[in-house]
Amino acid sequence: MSGHGGSSPPNWESPQGGTPGWDPSGQGGQPGPGYGYGPPGVPPRTVSNGTITAALVCNSIAIVLCLNIAAVAGVITALHAQRRITTDPRSAWKLTIWSWSLFALSVVIGIAVVVFFLTIGADS
Repeated sequence: MSGHGGSSPPNWESPQGGTPGWDPSGQGGQPGPGYGYGPPGVPPRTVSNGTITAALVCNSIAIVLCLNIAAVAGVITALHAQRRITTDPRSAWKLTIWSWSLFALSVVIGIAVVVFFLTIGADS
């Protein structure tokens, strides 16, 4: 295991016993249970209660400031996410993403309304 040429030094034995790189059983070198990288796929992301609460608070502030229907939908999705955090974490994660997306949409709509009224006020 010198890292050069792929061969081991002379008189070197593997810590597991036998010659390195040789499988005397002829099984093909398949690892036993508990070895390897695990099943394919990525584990589902979990969402914290703080993320849901922050989405709920931000959407509530957007309702107060903009009276925006997208923020109302964001509050509703955040409330549903809070109810599902223990029973269905994957659904709670998706609902939290939706809640933040609706908050972003309400901010964009609020900015567009402000710009619209500023341009109307500047024209008159």
